[in-house]
Amino acid sequence: MLSPPMPADEPQRLRAVRSLCLLDTPAQERFDRIVRAASHLFRVPIALVTLVDEDRQWFKARQGLAAPQTPRDVSFCGHAILSPASLVVPNALHDPRFHDNPLVLGAPFIRFYAGHPLRASDGSRVGTLCLIDTQPRDFSDADRAALADLAGWVELELNALDEREARTALAQQERFFEVSVDMLCIAATDGTFLRLSKAWSRTLGFTEAELYSTSVVNLALEEDRAATARHLARAAEGASLLHFEHRARCHDGSWRWLQWNAVPDPQMGLLYAVARDVTQARLLEDERQRVERMKNEFISTVSHELRTPLTSIRGSLGLLCGGIAGPLAPSVEQMVTIAHRNSERLLRLINDILDLEKMESGGLELCLASTDIAPLLAQALQAHQGYAAEYGVHLELEVAVDAPHARARVDEDRLGQVLANLLSNAIKFSPQGERVLLCLTREAGALRVEVADRGPGIPEAFQDRVFQKFAQADASDTRKRPGTGLGLSIAHGLVARMGGTLRFTTRAGEGTRFFFDLPECDPTPAPSS
Repeated sequence: MLSPPMPADEPQRLRAVRSLCLLDTPAQERFDRIVRAASHLFRVPIALVTLVDEDRQWFKARQGLAAPQTPRDVSFCGHAILSPASLVVPNALHDPRFHDNPLVLGAPFIRFYAGHPLRASDGSRVGTLCLIDTQPRDFSDADRAALADLAGWVELELNALDEREARTALAQQERFFEVSVDMLCIAATDGTFLRLSKAWSRTLGFTEAELYSTSVVNLALEEDRAATARHLARAAEGASLLHFEHRARCHDGSWRWLQWNAVPDPQMGLLYAVARDVTQARLLEDERQRVERMKNEFISTVSHELRTPLTSIRGSLGLLCGGIAGPLAPSVEQMVTIAHRNSERLLRLINDILDLEKMESGGLELCLASTDIAPLLAQALQAHQGYAAEYGVHLELEVAVDAPHARARVDEDRLGQVLANLLSNAIKFSPQGERVLLCLTREAGALRVEVADRGPGIPEAFQDRVFQKFAQADASDTRKRPGTGLGLSIAHGLVARMGGTLRFTTRAGEGTRFFFDLPECDPTPAPSS
């Protein structure tokens, strides 16, 4: 980590900081309003107005951060005041000045930073208006210009600017409204437009005069006006932020979906807002949902129609394998055995799809009852001994000394389904000769069930998708381990319906541990004598 060096004019700069008479003063709405607007305009979780003192950076206004100050020697703003231009750090982990900074490695886990220096009336750079995100991101030239313009507004508040400087700040505001690709506006709380950016005319096709003669409510389609008016009324009721969407009519008779983020100013009776055209995104989402419904309905219908004949086929093949028709020729027996195994695999897939469809539609009913958990684990382990033997894997059960009779409200069959999925996965991915461990322990008033293997671990690129439908780390046609990619998604949903959350930890080359906690029930009282 590189601590920021001292500016050449440090004594003069510190005098300018203190002459503002703002250090350690209470929050003021005129600054808080700016950081709220900056946070929403740039879509970052944290926005700050900072003053860099002798050994600290102190926050005159902050959005999304609880701490009132941080040490100067670890501050990003200490670097930002060294130049008159904005300091932009797209990814702090890749910047040698900040990659090991405690504010990067720990809270607030800074990844992106953009700060523009703030000047006192004598030109000294006294602090910054800065943006912080926990994710890396790009920052365009237009974004830099917009941040500089907002910083100009902060300077206006910092310095109690004279008339000439005030005209400069207003000119910056005009430029900000001129070049912004977003639809910026200042409106009265009843929705009357007071100031609009050029993007409104470009998006909706109306002239500025036509727009100023209407309002937020009247611009909405008739069926959306009542809801829009209710959202605006929340500003008068004290809401600090407004988020809503409505359809707005265009000059040519078409309409667009507008997504609003607004910051009310109750004292002035104003709304500072940005509206974005999200029509394309809404249409794509509507289409995605329509296709998803069609897909689910199709899969459900086909699965229901296939299950009955497939069950019959599987049963007949099972009887043939069992010798009901007498001994089969070796070649015939091999083909019948393969057909029987494939019919069982296909039936499992159909049952998984139907279970998933029931969960998503809310049609899956669980019979929850207070149940001893240890015996269910023992049964699941015994049921998988043969499968484990095929892979040369040993199964072990460990029950904590204080948990042999612990109880939880579960559906026995569905818990068995969860355990079957976790155990079969652990067995498939364990090297020959290794062990799979099934454990039951008490953890902070809950019962923890855990399945641990010593396999290769889950690839990092796949970890975010482990519980997604049809997700498989190896989705190729030549993968060595069979599976549908539905088991973990179903197990995750079933555990959630029994009051737990299925989670995992994994390390490359050392194995994976899946576990979930179930709320413990009071033990069954002993019968009275």
